[in-house]
Amino acid sequence: MPHQEKQPSEQAALSSGRWKLLFRNFFFFLLVVMSLAQWLVPVWIWSVIGAAPVSVPPLLHVLTPFVLFALNMTLLRSMRHAISLPAPVRISFRVYLAYGFTAVFCFVFLLLSSSLWAIGWTISQAVGIATVAPHETLVLIQTPLWQALRWLSGLGLGGIIVSFVYGYTWGQWTVRVSHLSFSLKDWPWEWHGLKIVHLSDLHIGPNLTKDELQSYVRTVNSLQPDLILLTGDILDSDPLYVPEFFPILAELKADLGMYACLGNHDHYAGAQAVVDGLRQYTQIRLLRDQITSLVKHSCHLHIIGLDDRGQDWARGLDELPLLRDLHARIPDHEPCILLSHRPDLFPQAARQDIPLTLSGHTHGGQFALPGWQGRFNLARFITHFSRGVYESAGSFLYVNRGLGVTGQRIRVFTPREIAVLVCESTNA
Repeated sequence: MPHQEKQPSEQAALSSGRWKLLFRNFFFFLLVVMSLAQWLVPVWIWSVIGAAPVSVPPLLHVLTPFVLFALNMTLLRSMRHAISLPAPVRISFRVYLAYGFTAVFCFVFLLLSSSLWAIGWTISQAVGIATVAPHETLVLIQTPLWQALRWLSGLGLGGIIVSFVYGYTWGQWTVRVSHLSFSLKDWPWEWHGLKIVHLSDLHIGPNLTKDELQSYVRTVNSLQPDLILLTGDILDSDPLYVPEFFPILAELKADLGMYACLGNHDHYAGAQAVVDGLRQYTQIRLLRDQITSLVKHSCHLHIIGLDDRGQDWARGLDELPLLRDLHARIPDHEPCILLSHRPDLFPQAARQDIPLTLSGHTHGGQFALPGWQGRFNLARFITHFSRGVYESAGSFLYVNRGLGVTGQRIRVFTPREIAVLVCESTNA
């Protein structure tokens, strides 16, 4: 039977299946790489950069990563219940995991630099064979390559370590208040100058202290917002933090109220625990595939809040029929704001002429290169909308960098964010 090419739908399904497999097992793969990196990176620094011989039995090179993997798995499971652990133990865990996380990036860099060296070495071998060069000539070519690898890996690892030390200290302590104005089409004069404080991704849990949350609340209140909107991941992973932390959220104040949608971590922790906690301790109204309306001088402003949905922990949906149905309930020419934890629905929102969409989820990547408004960041691997302002057909999306962190208390050129958004009428 002749070979038949796969149809586009088949190819798309295969591609989707591969991505699903990757994201479903991502954290397992990450733990494997971390366990390898924790052993191999120090060995590289000692033997290659330090040019010191390593007298370690070969079997130890094989067994140590397995031991580290078992240890890492145990520690990560323990950290899920960090609220019950003594502070010195929690800090020790964090320092150890920070080392492991840094080692992962060092390991990836070493793989890349070693690949470049291997390409250069292969070319030098090919040139040597083609010209029948004597052994001494090959040594003259390959010795500088080896020295270049030593210097490149040394400088690269040094740069990564310095960046991570910055990220674990000053980088993750920094909180920026962003001020932006949006001139929105068909935005009524009655709602001109509406001041919104947009918060996202608090990740209340082991990586947030009560003092930090209290300081964020004070900062928000000092901004005197008309409206406070939260776009999900209020809770990180454990509902045990609700009684301690949610009463602090009750201190938030806004003249027109506070509204929120759920994020993927809220569902991991237990959506009902978040619902009950917000209802019991705060005045924040949760919108779960719902619309609420505010009225000012007989002019309505509608807020749509969507429950989080996604293909996996990383990627959101590109199209949601429910959004079309909800938006259809809003009378023509009446303004609305969409709260969607993941930003991927923005193209659909723009097609439906929703003037403003607010999202989070990405944390701005948590790691970014300096400059270019931080758009070169890790979140670019999971979405086209990684941080900041996006515009399409007169509609706007704002992706908040978030106030919390996930996994590690680290932010490299991606500071925590409180966003102040002012909505302006083009008819003003």
